[in-house]
Amino acid sequence: MSMRSLVVGTGTLTMLAALGCYVTPVIPDPVIGFSAGPVSTSVPVPVSSGGPAPGGLIEAGCSYNANQLQGPIGAVFQVACPPGCQSGGALWGTDVYTGDSGICVAAIHAGATSAAGGVVNVRLEPGRPAYRGSMRNGISSYDYGTYAKSYTFLGPQGQPLQASMAMPAGGAPQAAQPIEAGCSFNATQIQDAPGSAHLVACPPNCARSGGLWGTDTYTGDSGICRAAIHAGLLGNQGGMVVVILDVGRPAFRGSTRNGEQSSDYGSYGSSFRLQAP
Repeated sequence: MSMRSLVVGTGTLTMLAALGCYVTPVIPDPVIGFSAGPVSTSVPVPVSSGGPAPGGLIEAGCSYNANQLQGPIGAVFQVACPPGCQSGGALWGTDVYTGDSGICVAAIHAGATSAAGGVVNVRLEPGRPAYRGSMRNGISSYDYGTYAKSYTFLGPQGQPLQASMAMPAGGAPQAAQPIEAGCSFNATQIQDAPGSAHLVACPPNCARSGGLWGTDTYTGDSGICRAAIHAGLLGNQGGMVVVILDVGRPAFRGSTRNGEQSSDYGSYGSSFRLQAP
C-alpha cells in the first residue's frame, strides 16, 4: 500500500478497519476543505529577556552620570531621580554638562527638577572644548576644559531647556558655535594648530580671575577672558572674542592695562593673540 496520505470517507474506514489497517482520519474544514492535522487554540507566550525594555525609565541614584548611558549622540533617556541629590557630587558645566557630572544634581542646577527628585529627559551630546561653571538653584558647578562626552536636558516638548547652550540634535556643532568658556579657560585647552582662530564667549566678572602673563601676546596658560579685558577687547560684562593660537616665545612682558595687571614670564611652549570678532 502506498504511504501517500489518503482522504477517505466513513465507509472506506470501516472496510479498512475490517482488514486490520489503521488510518488516521482527516477532518473536513468548512473553510479550506480539509485540515492537515489538529488545530491549536493556545496563544504563544512571549519570552522575557530579563532586562529593562529599551527606552524604559532608568531608576537612578544621585551618583549616576551620563557616561553610564549607552547610546549614540542625540539619544534621549528618561531618568528618574530620587530626593536629596543636591549634594550628589561634583558638577561641571551650565546647561550642557560633562559626561561624568551627576545627572540628578545637574537636573537641579538646570531647573529640570528640584531637590525633591523627579523624572528628567537627558540627551547625549558631543564633547566640548570647554564647560562654563555657574551658581544656580543653590547648586555650584565648575569650569572645565575639553571633555569627550556631554549631555543636556530636554523640556516637555523635546526642546533643550537652554537652547542657546545646546548642540543641534544631530550632534554636529554649527559653524559659528562659540566656545562657551569660563573665566579659568585658557588657550592650552584648545586643541588645534598654531594660526587657527576660535570664537570664545566670555562670561561676566572675569576681571582679576586667574593668571595672566604677557602683553598683546600671552602665554598659552593665561586666562583668555581676563586677557581680553587686559587687551581692551572686552569689559567685565563679558562678550565674544577671537583667539588666535600661536607658537611659544622665549619671553613675555607684563604690563598694567584697563585695570588688569599681567606679569613677566620666561620661555613658554605656546601663546595666543586676541582680536575682535
